[in-house]
Amino acid sequence: MSMTTDAFERIRDAIVSGGLEFGEPLSETQIAKALGMSKAPVRAAFIELRDKGLVSVVPQSGTYVFSPTADDVRTMSHFRALLEDEALRESSNRRAAAVQSRLREAIAAMKRAIAAEDWESYRRHDSAYHFAFLEESGNRYIEKAYLLTSTALEALRVRLQRGEGNFRVKSFNEHVAIADHLKAGELEPAAKILRTHILIINDWVDTLPLAGDRISRKDK
Repeated sequence: MSMTTDAFERIRDAIVSGGLEFGEPLSETQIAKALGMSKAPVRAAFIELRDKGLVSVVPQSGTYVFSPTADDVRTMSHFRALLEDEALRESSNRRAAAVQSRLREAIAAMKRAIAAEDWESYRRHDSAYHFAFLEESGNRYIEKAYLLTSTALEALRVRLQRGEGNFRVKSFNEHVAIADHLKAGELEPAAKILRTHILIINDWVDTLPLAGDRISRKDK
C-alpha cells in the first residue's frame, strides 16, 4: 500500500466514523505528524478526498471536512436510492443465490457487532450488505456512480446512528426484512423497504440543521 493510499484511507475512516467532524479544518502538518509521514502523501490524499466529496479545499484558507446542506443530503440520498433500487433488481435477476448468501453473511456479522457493541464492525458489514447488490448486479457503471456519494452518505448515517437511540435497531431489522423478502422471491416489497431504508436520512436532516446550512446562510 502506498503512503498516499494509507493517508487517504485513514483520513476517510476518521471522517466516516465521526473522528473528524463536518466543517473541521484539516492541517497537512498535523495529520502528517500524526500518521508518521511527510506532508506530500497527505496533500495527495486531500486531493483524492476532495474528488470523493469528503473535503473542501478553499483557496487561501485551507482544507476542511465536507459540510453538507440539507439539500445536498436529499439529492445524494435520492441518487443512491435510484442506483441501489436498480442494483437490487439486476442482482436478483442475475445472481439471486449469491446475493442472498452475501446478505445472510452480512446480517450475521452485524448481529455479532451489535452484541459486542462494536460499531465500527457494524458499519463495515452494513456497507458490505449494500455492496452485495452493486457487485452482483454485473453493471460496473452503477457501482462507479454509486461510489460518487456512498462514503459521504455513510458518514451521515454514522452520525444518525450515534444520535438516535433506536435507529440502529430499526436499520438492522430493515436489513433482515429485505433479505427475507428476496429469499421469498418478493422483489417489490424488498425494493420498497430498501427505498425507505435509504431515504430515512432525509427525516433526520429536516430536524437537525447541518453545518453546511449555517455556512450557506452566512454566504448570502
